[in-house]
Amino acid sequence: MDKNYWTLDRLGRLYKDWDPQVLTDLSAQVAKSKWRPGYHITTKTGLLNDPNGFSYFNGQWHLFNQAFPYGAVHGLKSWQHNVSDDLIHWRVVDKPMVPDIYSDRNGCYSGSAINVDDKLFIMYTGNTFEGSEFTRHPYQDGAWMDADNNIEKLAEPLIADSPSGVTGHFRDPQIIKHDDYYYAFIGAQTVDNTGEILTYRSRQVDSGWELYKKLDLGTDNLGYMAECPNVGFVDGKVVVIFCPQGADKAAFHYDNVHPNAYIIADELDFSAMKLVNPSPMQQLDEGFDYYATQLLNAPDGRLLSVGWIGLPDTEYLSDQDGWEGELSMVRELHISNGSLVQSPVNELETIIDDTPATANDLQRLITAAPLASQFSLYLDSTDSYLHLAYDESDRQWTLVRKNVGEEAVTRSFQGDPSSLSIYLDNSVFEIFINGGKVTMTGQFFHDGKSIQVSTTSMDIKQKKIQNM
Repeated sequence: MDKNYWTLDRLGRLYKDWDPQVLTDLSAQVAKSKWRPGYHITTKTGLLNDPNGFSYFNGQWHLFNQAFPYGAVHGLKSWQHNVSDDLIHWRVVDKPMVPDIYSDRNGCYSGSAINVDDKLFIMYTGNTFEGSEFTRHPYQDGAWMDADNNIEKLAEPLIADSPSGVTGHFRDPQIIKHDDYYYAFIGAQTVDNTGEILTYRSRQVDSGWELYKKLDLGTDNLGYMAECPNVGFVDGKVVVIFCPQGADKAAFHYDNVHPNAYIIADELDFSAMKLVNPSPMQQLDEGFDYYATQLLNAPDGRLLSVGWIGLPDTEYLSDQDGWEGELSMVRELHISNGSLVQSPVNELETIIDDTPATANDLQRLITAAPLASQFSLYLDSTDSYLHLAYDESDRQWTLVRKNVGEEAVTRSFQGDPSSLSIYLDNSVFEIFINGGKVTMTGQFFHDGKSIQVSTTSMDIKQKKIQNM
């Protein structure tokens, strides 16, 4: 399907109005793709983007994601529903949340979920376009999910419009409970074209939501839109993760089209809705493709995260095969010396095989420790490669990616070396440096046949990872 195929009619067409043969044909096309991941969540067909509704309910982990099954484009969004008993083995529940009411008729956009008694409550942005000018009108909608994974949407929106001074870019609510109130953190854009995070609160999760205060992050460098705000608590601190689109690069350096950022503070003063002693804004990931990270303070005490391995306003080589995007592995977060540390959850060990990996194994774990003062690691296939290097003279880490048929691109940062782990899942890589003090995440489109691994000044181990 070329770009001319995607008319406004097809991009906005209700799912019930599509010919079932389209999915049948697209499934056959996707099945031929040489880049499908093995142990990362993706869609059967079409597009995957933001993770949503990350929660623990009814004895299982639940993780939704935005999806458009009819093509690798940002068409009419629904929520794919994934469940797991162990945060590693995920299955898709065949009960997606699709646009089917007035207030989400142009898409079920990002949101979150919270366990309330014996049900799961979902709060999400319903996207609509109104009038001949197609003016964006967002609604913050609600729904209940029961123990059988049946979702029933509320008849009326929780929040029916953007507040005064805010444009139609008002979305991505994260809902948490603190003392007597439920709070929703919502990304926003002001009429002055600046980003901010607003908070709403209510004593009842499914009604009575009122604008409370703007979240004071200690910085105004939020660009023109602050997407996907999430608040989490760990190690006696508070972490805020968000995506400040258009942030000033002179004050906050990033190379991707849109950044994923975080701030750590001593606490969140709910009465003033202000971070106490906030850190500078920092990059969450130093790689090529990582966005829209969602947090979960889990019942077992861990702070967990998951992100979209992709970026808005970006095309990928897998698009030509009829699919795009994955979710990251679930990560556990901690704080060390004022920085966020991200590591794969311990449950991941259950799918790692001690059998040494070979060039034909496209799911593998590559580890090295300790690291030399200068080294290089190459992952090569025909007309493509990943090259990770460290140079002690300037403490510079450099990651170079060349996809099949594309020019090489580079990401770099400064830091000291101690350990390295690379999780490769066919076309997906997640790199954890120094135990996760730095991560580099992205997609790597190779020849689909084999990946040769070579090094200089480094001893590595390779293990197979079981294809899920």
